[in-house]
Amino acid sequence: MRHISHYIGLLFFTALFLIGSILFSTLYLNLVNQRTDEVLSGLLNRGNTHRDVLEKSFDQETIDHVSLMESASEFTVVVTDQKGKILKSSNRLTEEMKTELTHTEFQDQRKDLVLQTPMEHGNFLMTDSPITIAGSHRGHVFMFAPERLIQQVVKPLQQQFIQVGIIAVLLSLVTVALCTRLISKPLINMERATAKLRDGNLEVDLPIERSDELGALARSITQLAKDLDYVNRERTEFLAHISHELRTPLTYVKGYADILSRPDLPDSDKTMYLSIIKEESNHLSQLIEHLMLLARLDENQFSVDRLPLALDEVILSIADKMRPAIEEKGLRFVVSGHPVTVMGDQVRLGQVLLNLLDNARKYTEVGKIEVSYGKNETGAYFTVKDTGIGISEEALPHVKKRLYRSEPSRSRSRGGSGLGLTIATAIVQAHDATLDIKSEWHAGTCVTVQWRA
Repeated sequence: MRHISHYIGLLFFTALFLIGSILFSTLYLNLVNQRTDEVLSGLLNRGNTHRDVLEKSFDQETIDHVSLMESASEFTVVVTDQKGKILKSSNRLTEEMKTELTHTEFQDQRKDLVLQTPMEHGNFLMTDSPITIAGSHRGHVFMFAPERLIQQVVKPLQQQFIQVGIIAVLLSLVTVALCTRLISKPLINMERATAKLRDGNLEVDLPIERSDELGALARSITQLAKDLDYVNRERTEFLAHISHELRTPLTYVKGYADILSRPDLPDSDKTMYLSIIKEESNHLSQLIEHLMLLARLDENQFSVDRLPLALDEVILSIADKMRPAIEEKGLRFVVSGHPVTVMGDQVRLGQVLLNLLDNARKYTEVGKIEVSYGKNETGAYFTVKDTGIGISEEALPHVKKRLYRSEPSRSRSRGGSGLGLTIATAIVQAHDATLDIKSEWHAGTCVTVQWRA
């Protein structure tokens, strides 16, 4: 990861170098070709001018005159007959020029024929202007231009291109440095941050103000660190709560068991202590069952059997079980509704209703508890409403969290593991339904389980 800047820099530099090389080479060749075409065009015009003169008077004097005109120029003119025999040359011919003339075809020559051999021999360019008099092919005017005419323009261009190339390379290096800084440095910082997360250090400081993909990745890593920190704190708090919840009934059981071992203990006290031990054992058993169910929920192994089910029969059955405990507390218990069928799990839905009624009983001192059920415009539903102490506005968003209690309305003095609503919510969601809680402090609570149509 530490070398990613090298890879990115090499990639950028290679791409820029290749693009620049292609552009510079193309431009350079175009300029050279353009200059070559200009020289050839001028050379052909001069040759055509000489040809026109010779076509008017094709004699030795005119040939000597044409040769004399080019003797002081940078060009060389060669006049031949129709078979290629040299009649006159303005300058001494090189071996390459003689070779080119020797290999020139002289049959069926046309007046507009142009021979172009730019830098073919590395020394000259050549054009051919055929001489035609009265429809008869009489000879040729060859014009040669030395290559240095092109090099006089090309060499300064080469120097300029070298200078521009050096500047381009330097600019490319600067661009590569900036690009790698903008890309590789954030990636390296993110790699270091993830390494810290792996080692358990959740203090991640990444710049997240960028609006591109790197900024989105930085925000994701930062959020991951926050989530991991939250999970760690939740886990620590959860273990602390569970330890307390397990220790409390075990302490009661152990303490009262020690008391029961006394030989002088009255029978009435033994009965009372055995009742407490049984109650705490039931509480401990219920807590362990809830923990096992939570473990299944966390491992996505929890499922329900969704079969056609008469919801009213489940509600009436659970209500009959809870009625004695509710009325023993001096509360009115009202159950009303209309028969309705849902797709659900009888045992799990009974567990939800039992939990809701038990909560209502615990936190209601005076008044009544109402259960209603039926079908509305959304689908089947049932509600549990009480006149208890209610839930504060601050605590209401958190009551479905595992082990959450709002003091004093959810104090341990009232019993319970703090897991009931968490499990009930999971069961309801598995039935493709929702569990909604509305409550007002000191005015009661209403819990609605609503199926979707």
